[in-house]
Amino acid sequence: MTDWERRLALDPSAAVPLYYQLRERLRAVIRDCEPDTLIPAEKDLMVYAGVSRATARRAIGDLVQEGLLVARQGSGTYTAPMAVAPELGARPAGFTETMARLGRRPTTRVLRAHRQPAGTDVGVALGLSESQEVVFIERLRLLDGAPCMVESAHLPADLVPDILDEDLTGSLYDLLRMKYGLTPASGRETIGAVNADYRLAELLRVPIAAALLVTSRSTSTESAVALEYTIRHARGDVAVFSVELNDANNALMGQ
Repeated sequence: MTDWERRLALDPSAAVPLYYQLRERLRAVIRDCEPDTLIPAEKDLMVYAGVSRATARRAIGDLVQEGLLVARQGSGTYTAPMAVAPELGARPAGFTETMARLGRRPTTRVLRAHRQPAGTDVGVALGLSESQEVVFIERLRLLDGAPCMVESAHLPADLVPDILDEDLTGSLYDLLRMKYGLTPASGRETIGAVNADYRLAELLRVPIAAALLVTSRSTSTESAVALEYTIRHARGDVAVFSVELNDANNALMGQ
């Protein structure tokens, strides 16, 4: 059990500001904590460190901004959950496969699933006209029981007849491969950041306007048939991405 009081005791006579001392001592303690550990409340930190509420709040705020702590409305402040790190530049892999490989327990809840016109953006991504139909599948992905990501997949309807009659809580890539003989062989993924709106905040259990990672992925089969266009909104505290830099073709490598 963490001895917060002893480890957070500050030196008022030091030239270093108190908020800086508290932040760095918190950082050191956090390194020894398990993911999702509840840290003491502000009022307790004030007692342990002998600081004002403003000082405690500033130290915590800095660590929240760095992603080391996560503030959960109505619950408290926790050490960040264990992050998952899919590799960019690797072959297209689904959430279920990736998380299982990392030793995590992935589960899925289907939010919406229906046929609809492709529209402009999805049509361009899949090489379809705006009026051609796609199957839209929106799912909430969970890791070890905690919401992690909202995933919205679009598939050309002609390629996946009757897919809405299937179990969509497992690996979509496995279903495409086993039922339809379709395997994503190549693709492109772009990454950005957005703030959670009311619906995403509620689904992912984060504050409104919390930072989310948003990715859009287009994949094709080995014969260059456009297969999917998927948008993912992931909690920023549980998703990071890694890039292998030893590939001569990687644009991040210098000359």
